[in-house]
Amino acid sequence: MMLDDATLYRLAGLSAVVAVVALIISGIALALFFGGAGEFWGPVNDVFIALTLLALILPMLAVDRLAGPSAGIWLRVVTVAAIAGAVLGAAGQLLLVAGVIDLETSFVTGGLGIVPVLVWFLALVILAFGPGTLPAAVGWLAAGTLSLIVVGSIVSAITLGPVSWVAWTAVLLVLAASIWSLGTSLSGRVAA
Repeated sequence: MMLDDATLYRLAGLSAVVAVVALIISGIALALFFGGAGEFWGPVNDVFIALTLLALILPMLAVDRLAGPSAGIWLRVVTVAAIAGAVLGAAGQLLLVAGVIDLETSFVTGGLGIVPVLVWFLALVILAFGPGTLPAAVGWLAAGTLSLIVVGSIVSAITLGPVSWVAWTAVLLVLAASIWSLGTSLSGRVAA
């Protein structure tokens, strides 16, 4: 069964809200875990990371529906890879919580899963600034997210102190704003 455009865009907008809320809860849980509040918060972070990834699937499908006809096959390839990555990353996090895989294996599933999702964020930048299929705000926030991930990674390679916390907090906030902006844009298509 294929959803009509309006339903898909509305559900994708709602799913983006779920992703933002889950992402923020995940970030708080991670801060509590590394801040020494207890081991309980590690699995909470993992579950909400999985929820964030799964909640991004409908926005991925909606962007493909919206931009696919003009973008061509490259977007379909990126979308399929991103969905597979989101499922792999989420499955790894949930299998870690269930005790089926260890932490090191979850790094593999998470790493392999997140790469195509990040490529999908790059596709958002291309779609916003190339054909203009998406609003410029979505493109700027997606570009900001990717840029801050690079900065956060470099900072974390140098220090794990307060500067690293600030860098990754910035990633979390801009990523949340990026997903929110995309969700708002998709929801706005229903009224259009």
